[in-house]
Amino acid sequence: MNRHKALRLLAVVAALAAVTAGPAAAAGGVDQITGNGQTDSAVTASWAQGVLAADNTTVAQPRDATSDLSFMYPDFQNLKVTVSQTQNLVHQSIDVSWTGFPQNESLSNSPNFLQIMQCYGDASTGPLPEDCEFGTAHGLPSQWASGSGASGGRGGASCPGATPSTANPPGDGSGCDTREPLAPSHVDPNNSTQYDVPFVPVDTTRALYGDPAHGGQLNEFFDQYNSNEVQEADTKSDGTGQYFFQTLTAKEASGLGCGKLETTGQPRDCWLVIVPRGQFSPNGYQRSSHFSSPTNWPLGSPLGASNWAQRIQIHLGFAPLTPNCTIGAAQERETVGTELVAHAMFSWQLALNAKADCKTIYGYSAVPEPTNTAQLNDSGGAGLAFTTIPVGGEATRYGSPSSGTGPPLVYAPVAVSAITVGFNVALPGTGGFDPNPVKLTPRLLAKALTQSYKNDLPEYAGGDTAPDWAKNNPGNIGNDPEFTKLNPGVTEPWGSPVAPLLTEDHSAVNQQVWAWILADPAARAWLDGTPDEYGMKVNPTYTALKLGTPPAADSFPRADTKCVNLNEPGEGSTLRCSLDLLPYVNSLDDGAAHVRAADNPEGQDWDPTAVNPTTGQAGWWGKGGIEPSYATFMWTVTDSSSVANYGLVPAQLCAADGTGCVSPDTASVTSALATAKPDGTGLLHIDPATPGSGGYPLVDVTYAAVRTDQSPAALTDFATLLEYAAGPGQAAGVGPGQLPHGYLPLPDDLRTQANGVVATLRADANPTLSNSPVGGNGSAAGNGSNSSFDNPSANNGSGNTVAGNSGTVSGKSGGGPGTVSTGKPAELAAHYTPSNALGALRWMPLAVTAT
Repeated sequence: MNRHKALRLLAVVAALAAVTAGPAAAAGGVDQITGNGQTDSAVTASWAQGVLAADNTTVAQPRDATSDLSFMYPDFQNLKVTVSQTQNLVHQSIDVSWTGFPQNESLSNSPNFLQIMQCYGDASTGPLPEDCEFGTAHGLPSQWASGSGASGGRGGASCPGATPSTANPPGDGSGCDTREPLAPSHVDPNNSTQYDVPFVPVDTTRALYGDPAHGGQLNEFFDQYNSNEVQEADTKSDGTGQYFFQTLTAKEASGLGCGKLETTGQPRDCWLVIVPRGQFSPNGYQRSSHFSSPTNWPLGSPLGASNWAQRIQIHLGFAPLTPNCTIGAAQERETVGTELVAHAMFSWQLALNAKADCKTIYGYSAVPEPTNTAQLNDSGGAGLAFTTIPVGGEATRYGSPSSGTGPPLVYAPVAVSAITVGFNVALPGTGGFDPNPVKLTPRLLAKALTQSYKNDLPEYAGGDTAPDWAKNNPGNIGNDPEFTKLNPGVTEPWGSPVAPLLTEDHSAVNQQVWAWILADPAARAWLDGTPDEYGMKVNPTYTALKLGTPPAADSFPRADTKCVNLNEPGEGSTLRCSLDLLPYVNSLDDGAAHVRAADNPEGQDWDPTAVNPTTGQAGWWGKGGIEPSYATFMWTVTDSSSVANYGLVPAQLCAADGTGCVSPDTASVTSALATAKPDGTGLLHIDPATPGSGGYPLVDVTYAAVRTDQSPAALTDFATLLEYAAGPGQAAGVGPGQLPHGYLPLPDDLRTQANGVVATLRADANPTLSNSPVGGNGSAAGNGSNSSFDNPSANNGSGNTVAGNSGTVSGKSGGGPGTVSTGKPAELAAHYTPSNALGALRWMPLAVTAT
């Protein structure tokens, strides 16, 4: 059993050590790749002005200076909260930051904190506490308080009719709420002695009571593993704080219904509710005077009437989840392909499906590269696949040369993004949430990908004996001297695995990560078995895979096959294996969402209540669970759009000696794109070993591969999609149809190439309308003079100009998709199918020559 979990929270309460905060987002607006900064829908609300109405300006309820709760006011009177985005929200994160909430110097621990939740509510004056997703009673020291008085639940002690007093508080240490009358609607039918605010799911009258951790009913809609509630967002000693809150749509939180189309045809909006918690409980009980650690905590739920009265609320506008089309009303054009384009495609779908007025619906499914090939080779499959490599190119990674007999294809560039490593770090040494990028060398990342830290081994459980080869290996990356030298203060002293969350797929983008690692001689030597200068060795099961020898691998294997019985109560003959300890996540987006929520699927203890997936019997390895505030260290290999969408902190990738560190941002992605070279098909690639000065090494150009022997209707629909993607879809912003954060707007020459493909598809769809050859630049009429869409501006939709969205990219003359250097008509170029897909071969030279 991982014994650290029971001690973890005690340790952090006693070990808070603030450090200087990292740099804020650069002035001038939002960085298009990272998403850092404020959008034009950002809202700042001060506690003193009162509770805001749905316009986020009008005061619906001012603060009452004569209130019997005014003893709470001095703690909150200077508090101001800023939310980075309040319109066109999807499943994403929003930056919630605050000032003016200083810690009380008389308190030895437990700094002032915010409790944050998402609520529905149609009234302009705001939601009811029954409308809010909160109450899993997890993550606060007060969860150990008796009964349901802990501040992490939906209820607590009530003393109706009493008068709050800081001198002689009624109810004494109960922290009772004097405004909760124990009315039938706020009393759990199974416990009439305390108030309990039920959760009423949207569009229902059902009243659900009780913390699911104690057998309540809430887990039908949310529990501690999928709720986005924030039970403790801590404040630094200077009165400031920051938290990236994950907004949920009706897809993730059906009980809230945010973004779901209503009968009016408009998406349901929701609310962000922030309840500040200071030194007093609702009855006037002062925590510093009456409690000792770890229960030195304000009691009572934030949903209780007294605490609820102190809330700050901000109205949130959601993008529609689906077009308002009746079933069968539309012809669906299905597209498939790499997940790198998923966030952009979702945005484009909203605009395209609306413009089509339910006559055409563009679908999209993220699929692996072999499925791209299978779909395009099948005349009945999807006619457009998004890819970063030539279709069929994945076959060369397994020694299968391309047959060169595939269907006629044309490639159009649609997106530029990056593979990133996203972090969520909030530890004692970082003073809570850490906005500073973690620095990684190729060898450090290699260590984390190979189960070489002791806590990543199935047989090693929180201090038990490690195998001989690992006796000098750190428990996790936070204890690795190579890591702590680069990242002072970012230490993880507990025993859980802190390996990156990874996907199980095989892909060229995974291969890029390994190619960057193999470009470093020190990393290659370590992978081949040479210990580092501190004596750390690679897991020998990975040495057998020859990961240090080119060609670069295209997956992140869990190669350690040892399975062990940890003799947990009720474990029986069940064995813990690598995938029980370090399970894969479903997708890049899924990994980023887990990291943002600090919801760790790794490091499972035996759970006698979990269901065995094979037998259906009780007892299986459970999830790691939500990591508490000041004890969070989670990271994942993902893409830049997911990092931006969920507000993760992207790592800086460094040289072996820790110098030359570069983060993925607009400038570094633009610099790397300038070094791109075309393969034999004309698709651009950035060599991870040589991304240029200041260039980020893991940049990708995503192309739409379109089969040109489809029906005229299909070709026309796909031309419309590409015309939008290369036109208005490149205007950066957060609105439906705009280019989301995490993508660099296409440079002019790539947009020209894409519009050349549009002209080709339209000509193939109706050859009688265009018999003249398209010019050598493949762009019939420049950027598309027959376009049904407006051209994008350089404005990002947030009132901020985005750098790096114009100009040419070097090294791309000739052979590009939509470009015919021989002067052949674009129609003929569109029917060119590559005879040699490159796949893994394009990384071979860099791994061989980088010595």
